[in-house]
Order: sequence, then structure tokens, then C-alpha cells
Amino acid sequence: MREKKPLGFIITIIILAIIVIVLGLNLFTKTSSLDSMVKKYQRSYQDSVLSIQRLTGENAQALSQQISPFCPGFSLEDYYLAQVDNPAMQKSILFIINPVTGRTECVIDKSTSINTSKVGLTQNLLATINNEPVYMQEVVAVYNNIPENMRTNTSLQESLDQVINNKLLLQDTASKGFIVKEEEVDNAINAFLANNGLTLEQLQQNLANTGSSIEVFRNNIRNNLLLQLEISEITKDVAAPLETDVRAYYEDNKQGFLTIPRALTRQLLIYANESNANEKLELVKAIAGQLNATNFCDLISKYSEDLISIPRCGLYDFQQGQLLPEFEETVFNSEPDSTKIIQTRIGYHIVKIVNVTLPRQLSFEEAKDGISNYFVLVNKQAVLNQYIVGLKEQAEIVSYVD
Repeated sequence: MREKKPLGFIITIIILAIIVIVLGLNLFTKTSSLDSMVKKYQRSYQDSVLSIQRLTGENAQALSQQISPFCPGFSLEDYYLAQVDNPAMQKSILFIINPVTGRTECVIDKSTSINTSKVGLTQNLLATINNEPVYMQEVVAVYNNIPENMRTNTSLQESLDQVINNKLLLQDTASKGFIVKEEEVDNAINAFLANNGLTLEQLQQNLANTGSSIEVFRNNIRNNLLLQLEISEITKDVAAPLETDVRAYYEDNKQGFLTIPRALTRQLLIYANESNANEKLELVKAIAGQLNATNFCDLISKYSEDLISIPRCGLYDFQQGQLLPEFEETVFNSEPDSTKIIQTRIGYHIVKIVNVTLPRQLSFEEAKDGISNYFVLVNKQAVLNQYIVGLKEQAEIVSYVD
């Protein structure tokens, strides 16, 4: 493995939108100066992603200084910067297009010069793995999936490591000839839609709102399925632990094998903040004063601002750790059939505690499958980590991170 540092700063190019060819054809009519570019993209760069931006004023002038070494005589003050990326083919090409004539003034093939000191034109480039780029947005996407309360000062580096590991594994699947059929991708997307209560149109709109597309989403699904195949193949020989080892672990850690507390509650929620807390509290007290043995659902329908729970009469069936801590603290320290007014960061809750199930210790029979699965997962992770170490030793990894 070889480490290399850049000779100068990495220049960040801001690409406003990722436009796949279908969107590109909708946006640019036959009279557009980019028509020839879109047609060339469709013909020559299938299964790639097109990023495009019109640069004017200071932005254009600043980038012109970086373009000029690649494009002698470059002098446009207003131009399109189009970028074609195909990670699978290890291709990354920039096109400088005259917005008036539609002429391609210059072509910069970053896929062949990515390891040179002219790397400044790449978009947030952090590293390359066997010439495949690692971009900042890939790392940030992984980082953003880490819950905020679990992030540490090493989380960003760990996110970068995960992106690198995944790329190494995906490259390995290609060398092994692993293939995911489009039908499998379709099935996975349909399962995602069903699990999240979405239609395909809603998913496409959600993706568009975040600057992505269904094509990018499909590619991510495909990569996830490939990673599943890869990990299954690498760890297929990991055996289940002996029952004696499982029992020994249980005896040594018995105090940790407890059920998770659960509660069943009904709530009427009134939102409040610092500016109206006193006023809202008086309203809540007035509503609570109307409570009797049979009218809680009617009051919830009339007054509750928790639109999600109104159709089910304010019902929440949850385990400890799923709701607001201040809400749970009161609930798990209350008797069933009691009613409480609870203040949280979002407002006031009139809560009827229907039932509380406190933790109890699991027997060995109840715990043994979970312990066995834990041993298997730990052993599989160890095997996978060692395999990735081997891939890194054989790979050419060039880092541009100080």
C-alpha cells in the first residue's frame, strides 16, 4: 500500500446537481447549446452519472485558473462545466462547453491524471483505491447515518475507513465475477417501499428533493446486494460456538441478560415552547380536569396535537429507549392505570399508563440463541476484517488527506 500527499491544496468544485440522462433529455431541448453534449453522453457514456453546472462571474474566473494548465489558451468567462463519472469503469471526464456555440472547448480526462499534482480539479477527492476515487460526499453520507448521540471525534475517520473497505470489497466482487440481477434489485426496492410505506413515485420525489435519483438509488441497492454476497462468501466457514462456551459466557455475564422494559400508554399531546409554556400548561390542566373513566379517546380526538397517534386513541406500545427520555423516566416509574401530566422538550403530555413491564433476568434457554448469534457475528467480523487487511495490502491506496 502506498501513501501519497498532494503537492497543493485540493480545490473544491461545487456541482449543483447530479443529472442522469433521462433528466438531462427533459431539461435540454433540441435548441439547447448542450444538446450535442447530452447526445454524446447518451451515446458514449452509458451507465454513467452526468454532473453539470454553468459557471459565470467570479466562480468562472476562479476555476479558469485551474483549467488553463489543461486547456492552453482557455479564455471563456462564461461556460458549462460537465463531468461524467463511471466508478465501475474508473472513468472521470470533464468537458468545458461554450454556452453560446455549444462547442466543447476542452476535455480533461481525470481518470488518467488522477494521481498527478493536477488533482485540484477533482470534486472533494479524499483518496483513490486502485485508481477509483473516494469523494467527500460519500464519506459524509456514511457519517450522517450515525445517530448524533453516537458520534465521536473519530466518527468521520471511521466513515472514511468504511467507504474504503466497501470499495475494496466491491472491487473484489468484480474480480470474482459476482453479479446481481436486475430482478433482485427490483425485489429489494419493492421491499424497501413496502417497509417504508412509500410508492415508487414518492421515493423518486424524495430522492429528487435531496439531489439524487432513482438510478443512483438502484446502484446503491445493487452494491449492497453485492456486499451481502461478498461477506457471505468470505465468512461462510465460520462455525457456531460450542454450547459449553455459550453456557460459560452466560454464567459469567448473567446479570446482563435482562428483558428490555416495555410500556403501553395513551397520550394527549399539546405542543409548547418557552414563550407559551404557562398558557399551554393551563390548557392542559383544564383538559385533564375533564377526564373521566370513559372519555379519554374523545378528548384526544378533540384536543391532541399528535396527529400520528390520534387515529389509535393516542396509543404507544414501546420499549425503553424509543421515546423521549423525560417521557420514559416518568412512565417507567409509574403504576399501571395511573394518569400523569409530563412536560418534555416538545410540550405537555397527558398520559394514561396502561401497562408497564419491568425487566427480568433471562434463563439460559431464553438467552442461548442470542449468545450463539453474538459469537458467530464476532467471529465473522474478525474473519472479514482480516480479509480486508489482505485486500489493502494488495491494493494501491493513494491518500489526499493530511
